[in-house]
Amino acid sequence: MEGLTLVGVSHRRGGGEALEAYGRAYAERPVEARLADAGVTTSLVLATCNRVDVVVHRPGGVTAEQVRDALTPAGAPRRPYLYDGEAAFEQLARIAASLDALNPGEDQVMRQVRDAAKAARQTNRVDATLSFAIDAALRVAKTVRREVTLAPRDTSLYSLARPAVDAHLDATEAPTVALLGAGDMARVVARALPARDDLTVVVVNRTLARAEALADDLRPRVGAVRATTLDAAHADPPAAHALIAATGGGLQVDAAWLDAAADTTLLVDLGMPRAVDAVAGRARGRRVIDVDALEADGAARRAELEDHLAEAERTLRAGVDAEMAAWAEARLGPAIRAMTTWLRETLEGEIDDATAATLARRLAHVPVKGLRAVAREHGVDAAYTFLAETGLTGEPDEGAQEAGNGDAAGADDDDRAGDRDDVDAPVLTRGAA
Repeated sequence: MEGLTLVGVSHRRGGGEALEAYGRAYAERPVEARLADAGVTTSLVLATCNRVDVVVHRPGGVTAEQVRDALTPAGAPRRPYLYDGEAAFEQLARIAASLDALNPGEDQVMRQVRDAAKAARQTNRVDATLSFAIDAALRVAKTVRREVTLAPRDTSLYSLARPAVDAHLDATEAPTVALLGAGDMARVVARALPARDDLTVVVVNRTLARAEALADDLRPRVGAVRATTLDAAHADPPAAHALIAATGGGLQVDAAWLDAAADTTLLVDLGMPRAVDAVAGRARGRRVIDVDALEADGAARRAELEDHLAEAERTLRAGVDAEMAAWAEARLGPAIRAMTTWLRETLEGEIDDATAATLARRLAHVPVKGLRAVAREHGVDAAYTFLAETGLTGEPDEGAQEAGNGDAAGADDDDRAGDRDDVDAPVLTRGAA
């Protein structure tokens, strides 16, 4: 897939320090502005609590390394990984299928990709190539999730912390939980909290209306719920036995908060940038579970799922092969039609028209098969370079995004439910680890 490039950094493949550095840099100067410096106007930006990935379709004359340079902040602790061509598409499908997630099988990832695609389309940052890549990646991901069971429904990053939270609450009489945030991740946490008549939940959010909306959803399941704002919580931290931060935006629970909430002995931070001052928490004898701590649990799950993940990779690669074949077929359409037409017109002078049409299709089979192989191995442009000498070629079909006959919206039925990342991370052009 010529010109498609994916650049990114994730917690699992870069670490929390790098992910926070990239998040801060992109907040100060957005991805779109950085890409504009390199002459790139298309982009899909996937920014979550444990990854930032940017997929672009490079215009002619812009290299993959130039894209990576544009997206590498000054002073970044490491360069981002980079995939190019078909490997970029394969990695996008792998991300959407939650095979590259910190907790394999997370339900949220496909929806996050779809939401990112919607945002990119609304701002006119998607062209035909990027559109096909997004929709095809979601189709592949949906197939993987349907055919390979990696995790129960509603699995999330919080699922890794849930056993510790449940055990802490079980050991506490009439426990109270402070839940920071009211977005998607906070709702995932809310659904996973135990249904207990003696459990109190305090929902804390920047805006009171959203906190109250989530509180309303929780009321049928727990004994008591109240909503408050972050400003109010900073002034008077809730007296909770456990605090779960499921919000972005940086530090919220600092040393002053912890000093005023002596009963909060378990702190779970799902945010990136971090919402909880882990150093201050541990210095006060509190147990802190943040994304760094959850990475080890995610790695353990990945080891347990080794066979299932291998099956998922096989399914994914089969899907990638099928989508790339459809892409090449659509792009080669004008050349195939021109070749068949030339053969038919040549034969029509010698035999009847019906027979000429049949023979033209048969005779075109061998060169078309070769063209497909050239396009797959070396790119569609290489096939057109060969065809240019025959005089049979036109421009590649820019309507190739329709080849798969689907779109991102069709991938949402089931999802509610080898590179190195050192300083000189290489460019991958085929396959991915």
